[in-house]
Amino acid sequence: MTQPPSSSGPLAPPPSGGWNQAGQQPGSGWGQAGGQPGGGMPPSGGGAPQPGGWNQPAAAPAKKKSKVPMVLIILGIVILALSVIGGIVMAVLGFTGASSDLEVISGTGSVEAEADDVLQLYAKEGETGAMCSVTGPSPSALGEGTDQTSTITQDGITWISVDSFTAKETGTYEFDCAGDEVAVGPPVSGGAIVAGIGGIFLAIAGGVVGLLLVVTGVIILLVRRSRA
Repeated sequence: MTQPPSSSGPLAPPPSGGWNQAGQQPGSGWGQAGGQPGGGMPPSGGGAPQPGGWNQPAAAPAKKKSKVPMVLIILGIVILALSVIGGIVMAVLGFTGASSDLEVISGTGSVEAEADDVLQLYAKEGETGAMCSVTGPSPSALGEGTDQTSTITQDGITWISVDSFTAKETGTYEFDCAGDEVAVGPPVSGGAIVAGIGGIFLAIAGGVVGLLLVVTGVIILLVRRSRA
């Protein structure tokens, strides 16, 4: 004979559909679908989302302005100044070293020379037909001169070399020029002339490069400001 189930047996499903019933009861906790009043937990972080959402990207940092224009301007000024000043000094020293002090002889005269000195005989520009005889300390004191042609301006007069000799001995050398006015002195230094010309080139070329750098830097600055 069977007996009805005892109340001490397995729990019977509650009324109205049991535990697996679809839908949640009022106040049914964190898994509640479609949040009921008083149910669930607020999102982590607390508070309502800010405009644009929690994952809004940060603003990009401002770009630093390039220093290239100022570098070009400063570098150009330095190159310009050094080139012009250095070129002028180099040219002056070069051409000063190229010039020589001439001893002017009117008809007859004498010049002191050291052994191995190379001397040139100069005539005024346009009067290159002067002829002189030279007597040294001994008959063998005169040696071959140089083939170099030199031009020197002294006291506003331009002198052009017409002859040359080498003093083999130290002593006095006598000149007899038959009444013509001549000048005696060493030849113009070729290295000094090159240095003088190099100084002029340095001043011009360096000045142009420096000026171009300055102008380029200024143009870049003006364009940048116009776009700001």
